[in-house]
Amino acid sequence: MLQKAKQLSSKLFETAADHIKRNIPTAISLVLTVTAVLLTVVCSAHTVTVFDGYSSYTTSGVSSNIPAALAKVSLKNKNYDIVSITNHLFSTKVEINYLVPLTVKIGDKTETYNVRQGKLADALSEIGIELDEFDTVSLSLDSYIDGNATIEITDVEYGTKTEVHSIPFGSDVVYSSKYDTNTSVVEPGKAGSKTVTYSVRYENGVAVSSSVVDEKITEYAVDKTTIIGTSAPKYSYGASTKADDVPCISKLDAPDDLLLDKDGKPIKYTEKKTLRATAYTHTGNKMSTGKYPKPGYVAVDPKEIPYGTKMYIVSADGKYVYGYAIAADTGGFIYGNRADMDLFFDSESECVKFGRRNIVVYFVD
Repeated sequence: MLQKAKQLSSKLFETAADHIKRNIPTAISLVLTVTAVLLTVVCSAHTVTVFDGYSSYTTSGVSSNIPAALAKVSLKNKNYDIVSITNHLFSTKVEINYLVPLTVKIGDKTETYNVRQGKLADALSEIGIELDEFDTVSLSLDSYIDGNATIEITDVEYGTKTEVHSIPFGSDVVYSSKYDTNTSVVEPGKAGSKTVTYSVRYENGVAVSSSVVDEKITEYAVDKTTIIGTSAPKYSYGASTKADDVPCISKLDAPDDLLLDKDGKPIKYTEKKTLRATAYTHTGNKMSTGKYPKPGYVAVDPKEIPYGTKMYIVSADGKYVYGYAIAADTGGFIYGNRADMDLFFDSESECVKFGRRNIVVYFVD
C-alpha cells in the first residue's frame, strides 16, 4: 500500500509541477488535493496493537485514536487500565492491564476495590493499604490476583499498659518468752502494692492478649503476726489441780487423775529425771509409731524410754510448761548424743525460741 502511495504521490507531483508552469492557482489546488490523499493513505495504513498481558490484538485504519482502536478490539474484559502507549510513524503499541475485584476485610469493615492484575502486594499498594511488620494477611503477598479475590487483613499492633495491684499480706505465728502461755498478741497486717507493666497485643483495635514485662513493688506488705507466749504462767495452784486446767504447750488430753500440787508438780509419779532437750517441728512425715505429730508427742531413744511412756514435762528454768506428753517418735539425737529428748512444737520459730535446755520429766505411768 505504501509503495502505491509513493507511486501515486510521485505521479501527482509531476502533474502538479507541470500545472505550476501553466497555472499557479490550479497548482495550489492540486497540492492540497495531493496532501489530503496522502493523509488518507497514511491513516488507512496506521496499525494499533493492544497487549493485555496475555495476547496481542491488532487493528488498523484508526490512526492514533486509542479509544477507537480499543473499541474495535475484542478484549476479554472491558474493565481495564492503560499501562503505556508507544507511538511510531505508522503504528502504536498500547499495553493494558485488566482490573479485577478485590474484597478486603479488616475487622468488621469490608470494602471491594478494582485493582490491576498482579501480585497482591502491588494491589494493596495501589489502593493505599500499607502493612507493617506485625500485620497478617490471609493470602501470601506474592499471590497473583487475576480474578475475584477476597482477603482478610488483621491489623496487629503492640502497646503497653500499667496497672496497680494490691499485694495481700500473709500471717505468721511467732513464739516469745516475753509472754506466758496464757497470752497472745496480734499485730495487724497491711497490704502492699505493686505496679505491673504489660505488653498488649491489639488485633483490629481490640486487645486480645497481654503479658507481664515489668513489676515494681511500690509498697511492701506487712504480715499479720500472732505472738504466742511460751513462758510458764503465773498460775496459782491449789492443793490438787487437774493437769488439763493448767495452760501448757501440749495439745494432748491429760488423764483426769493426773493432779498437780501447789508447786505445779504431779502429786503422783513413778520417777523424776532432769534431761537435756531440744525442739523439732513438722517434716511432712508421720512419726515412728505411725501417728501424726502434734505438741505433746516427744521423740526419745526407745531403748531408754519405751514408746507409749507417759510423762509430765516442765523446763528446769520454769519458763516452759510443756505438760502431758507421750513418747511416740525416735529422735535423731540418739546418734550424736546431743540431747536426751526432742519435744515437738507447732512451728520452727517456737523451736528456735526453745533452743536446747534442761527439762524435768515426771514419769506418770
